[in-house]
Amino acid sequence: MRQTLSPYPVPESEYFERILRHDPNSLTRLIADTSARLPRVRELATQGLSLYAPWALLDAAWVSLARGLDGRPGATGEDLRQILDLFLALDDPVSREPEGMKRWEGYLQRTIHHQGPWQEDVYSELSRSIALLAQTRYPDDSKDPLEVILPGWDHSLLGCSLADYLGIVNVVWGCATSHPDPRRRGRFAVDWYPAAEYDQFDGLRSPAQIKAVLNRHFVTTKNKLRVAFPANPDPLLRRYGHNPLRSTPLVGGVPGGYLVPVPSAVLGKATPLGLYYTGGDNRSKWGDSFTTDVGRLFERYVGRQLDLLPDVEVQPEALVKISKRESKKTVDFFVVFPDLVLLIEVKSTRPSERLKFGGPDFTASFPPSIKKGFEQINRSVDFLRVGEHPELADIPTDRRMIGMVVTAEPFHQINTPAHRVDLPETKIPVMVTAVAELEQAVTITGTSLAKLLCAAVDAGAVDLRQLFPQYEFLEHNAVLEQGWSAIPFARPRRPRAQDVAAAEPGRVGRD
Repeated sequence: MRQTLSPYPVPESEYFERILRHDPNSLTRLIADTSARLPRVRELATQGLSLYAPWALLDAAWVSLARGLDGRPGATGEDLRQILDLFLALDDPVSREPEGMKRWEGYLQRTIHHQGPWQEDVYSELSRSIALLAQTRYPDDSKDPLEVILPGWDHSLLGCSLADYLGIVNVVWGCATSHPDPRRRGRFAVDWYPAAEYDQFDGLRSPAQIKAVLNRHFVTTKNKLRVAFPANPDPLLRRYGHNPLRSTPLVGGVPGGYLVPVPSAVLGKATPLGLYYTGGDNRSKWGDSFTTDVGRLFERYVGRQLDLLPDVEVQPEALVKISKRESKKTVDFFVVFPDLVLLIEVKSTRPSERLKFGGPDFTASFPPSIKKGFEQINRSVDFLRVGEHPELADIPTDRRMIGMVVTAEPFHQINTPAHRVDLPETKIPVMVTAVAELEQAVTITGTSLAKLLCAAVDAGAVDLRQLFPQYEFLEHNAVLEQGWSAIPFARPRRPRAQDVAAAEPGRVGRD
């Protein structure tokens, strides 16, 4: 990584002062133009561009738009480089904490949770949104029916179908990063989008419809950013908190169309996490009901992933009778391999802000649902070992057992011994696995997932991804591929009506 010119640590006041020398319109246009031309995050270091990380660019844009004054001198490329250099050297709580392992573990929590979301695979994230929320079937006769994710929910919440919402994201991102006119990079205007392309959407048919969705979910203004900027931000932690340009990545009220300071932030709106907050933050109608429904669907989605495994038997949870009046649920899934039984508990949970900030007691900040998942696995192991419960007669007890808690988002470092101190002890090896890891793990070829899991446990691996380079996998996950194929401009192009009519006389319309 490139060494900073600024000595560490830099106080945030110095970083602010350097940004505020410049007219915010000039600096944020420069940031947008620079962002639009950058390679993927994982390629920045190899190209000597580590300074230009999207989280650093977005923070500089936020500070400039929220605190800057119009009419100040414009910014140059060298000015931006110096600002980002200061960002990289910003002070951190680690400089105030006593020496010790806990000090650096907290620092890693902050940095990994801050930077990790920018490095997730875009194909998987966008595909999962459709596969989870639109293609995962939930039984109509369930004892816990869905509350708000019902037919038409996406039109009510988003203003269009979920597929078209992801299509809009593709259009904005593609225009901001790849517009033929370099002067339009880092920007988006609805009238730049050809009317002839609207038939690739499912239901959107006019610029006004797209603009309505953008203004409802994607657009902010300098005034809104000023109001939202914390009055007395913690100078050591502010940058690790929520940046409003993540939830509203387009800036309106500027000449020449919407400004897109960091185009990759637009993609984040269409990920499962972005949609989770879009629905969950709308407290007037959706709120907790939406997030609860997502959790119910997520369990079914994990089951769909497990169904991709060849030569295994997947058994759903059982209700075990432990007395005349009391019954207890097992884990959500038992995956029976010839040489292993995998006990899976699904938890649609996300790291809290407290955990992401990596304070002195951050290991006590793991959600209660994670702890409950460990306890559920322990209970299920006890049921199996007793061997007296007919509800579990089909689950063999003559082979190794491993437990897995599957989460919707990564809990970085959670499988290390130091991070497990505040979690329950387990009766079998248990790993916490983000769904993105599971999606790849179920496509393993040439060997079985059971061997991969046993190798991970025996090696004390922090996560499955550490071992992935040693194995071969299918090119695509079938569930994700189905999701991807439903996204406008990602799926195969639909023939236009006029093209079909020209190729096949007498036929009008789309397939």
